[in-house]
Amino acid sequence: MKETNLLAELIEIQNSEPLSFSLFAKGNRYQLKNIKILEKSTPLTKRALRGGVYISDKFVYQIKAIIFDSSLANSLSNFMLGPNFEFDDLKISVDDGVGKWSSVSIIVNLVSSIQKQSKTELTMNIIKISQE
Repeated sequence: MKETNLLAELIEIQNSEPLSFSLFAKGNRYQLKNIKILEKSTPLTKRALRGGVYISDKFVYQIKAIIFDSSLANSLSNFMLGPNFEFDDLKISVDDGVGKWSSVSIIVNLVSSIQKQSKTELTMNIIKISQE
């Protein structure tokens, strides 16, 4: 499973020597800060189709990050899982990657956002990771 190995390697590097990431949404690029990549258990006991929209497993890999750009806040509902049956994927790239990390892209779905005065905290489920 090449994707799983790539993700495990990225988590290990991020924990020891944090990389810089950008989020692409609606043709704009947003710098992500305070990146955390983690594995989270779900309440499922087996793989399931949720709401006829997406497949969920017993665990999910998530990215938690902060954006200090208020212009994204107005678009967030278009990307959010939950109230929407049709939602857009978001793309994250590694900014300062050397070697193979410079061509890694991560496709995510936004599961929650918390807007504060000067920042927006995002929680995103990782759908796919690949080397382009």
